[in-house]
Amino acid sequence: MTVPRRGRRGAMGMLASALVLALAACATPLPNSVVAGSSTTIGWTHRLTSTNAASADGATDGNLGVAALTRGHFAEAVDGAAVIDESFGTATITNPETFTVRYDLAEPTWSDGIPVDAADLMLAWAAGSNALTTPAEAEEDAGGKGDDSGADGEPPAQFDSVPTGLTASEQISDYDEFGRWIDVRFAHPVIDWQTALDVAVPAHVAGELAFGIEDPMEAKQAIIDAITERDTEALAALAEAWNTGFVLPSGDGSNIPEDLLLSNGPYRITQVDQRRTDAQVVTLEVNREFTGHAQPEVERVDLAETPAGDLLTQVGTSLNAVAVAPTADNRTRVRDLERIDYGVSNAHDGTMWALILRSDRGELSWHNARQAFLRAVPRDEVLTAAAGQWRGVYPSTDAMLFPPGGEGYDIAREDAGLRTLLDGGPGDAAEEREAIGVDEGAQVCVLYDTTDPFASAVYSGLRTGVAEAGWEVRDCGTDDVSAAIEEDTRWQAIITRVPIPQTPAQIRWQWGSDGRANLSVAQNSDRDALIEDLARAADQYEARDLRVQIEATIVEDAVALPLATQPVLAISDRSIDGVELRPGGVASLTSGVPDWTVAEG
Repeated sequence: MTVPRRGRRGAMGMLASALVLALAACATPLPNSVVAGSSTTIGWTHRLTSTNAASADGATDGNLGVAALTRGHFAEAVDGAAVIDESFGTATITNPETFTVRYDLAEPTWSDGIPVDAADLMLAWAAGSNALTTPAEAEEDAGGKGDDSGADGEPPAQFDSVPTGLTASEQISDYDEFGRWIDVRFAHPVIDWQTALDVAVPAHVAGELAFGIEDPMEAKQAIIDAITERDTEALAALAEAWNTGFVLPSGDGSNIPEDLLLSNGPYRITQVDQRRTDAQVVTLEVNREFTGHAQPEVERVDLAETPAGDLLTQVGTSLNAVAVAPTADNRTRVRDLERIDYGVSNAHDGTMWALILRSDRGELSWHNARQAFLRAVPRDEVLTAAAGQWRGVYPSTDAMLFPPGGEGYDIAREDAGLRTLLDGGPGDAAEEREAIGVDEGAQVCVLYDTTDPFASAVYSGLRTGVAEAGWEVRDCGTDDVSAAIEEDTRWQAIITRVPIPQTPAQIRWQWGSDGRANLSVAQNSDRDALIEDLARAADQYEARDLRVQIEATIVEDAVALPLATQPVLAISDRSIDGVELRPGGVASLTSGVPDWTVAEG
């Protein structure tokens, strides 16, 4: 990789380093937005295990929930739309022909006073792209034998990162240390170019872990040198530090190095109490070095690991805010809290309930039989019966790839054709079944989770509903659905909760002809081609239209009936206002904390 050398440090670099350290030593006052002394405690069922949430092992719900408060981003994907944060920086396509993107930082700073700069961007690129993987590893990844060493027998450099569009990037074509930007050239356009570069860890800490360099600016420079010179040995050490160096050590929490807890977001971690192995408490306080748009009001936030069954009983006493799933058992408790002015809001958790048909078994192997079966399902009645008193928080959905209210949902609802499919048969579903040659009493074996009350209720409603049209639903429920799928039992349809796919890779996984999670096993070459096109759609409107076209192929195949997104509820006591959930599940509660306000009185 050839990278122009820019802004080498000499005496100026030493002066800048001294100035930064001097500033870091000065006490910084609380931001004007903060109510001094204010605090809130969030009950959750997760825990913090690593401060590198971009690593494959570190991308847990708990780590991502903390990262939502401690990490800045160029943009984040929320319900299919990229939410830009220019107070962190900008991502701009500077050359459409070579698809070069400039990631240009504003002036974010780590909580120890060290600036986020080009070294942090370059480390994020190296980790996310793995473009510096040794030839031996590349051969092994491609199916060759390979070995455990890189060029000239040096150890390999493999970052264990969560895949993003950066894997299609070829090189850093230019950078500026003092301008705090890098130009990344991709082999082709990618859909997630705005969100792909994740500054997950501080470069100066990674440099110290990898190379033993204590001076933060020297550690940053060592990372830049390792990347620009493609120093295989240094990159191997850096990858090892990135992969494992930010995992929290076991113990009571007092032995966690402060460097692992740095932040460039609105909050910083000040303590991780692990004295009780089953009740970790992560304490965060306002990051006084933070200059971004999200200016918090609550000074201190405690994330208290709490058993799921205790969340609602403890809200209002030891806990101020919790997130829970709606169930028949907690309906009365939530209603009573709402009546005494506790805050109650809801959003989907990133999954949806659906009826998915196997396209290769029994009568459902016929396309027109699948259409007739789907039309025979009284969807609204089934959903109402399953949701019961919670029907109001289970929004019906007409798409498998778009959540209601998300980017493109209304267009998909109008253009993909589900309503036309469901309303397109004759007025009498029994007449349609007879017209296509399916005998009355034709059996459909339906798989579902017998331990899940919602799935069981959907099954009961489905069985009753389609019986009126002459279909007979056979109970193939089990308490181990995953095993039933893996063992390929003779089920013909499944009632299940599936993730709402956010990326082309996830769509391919669920709906591609060779997708390992393709429950319908439907083969559709047009859909496969559209998914490939989507992965390279850099324009948001082109991407939206491609997703709608993919949705239309699912409707055309008549293999899925979306029912409703799965809701999650946020409950907050009277001490705090503005508690809202971010749709999608991951960091749904913590991501909104900077917008919470201290209740008057």
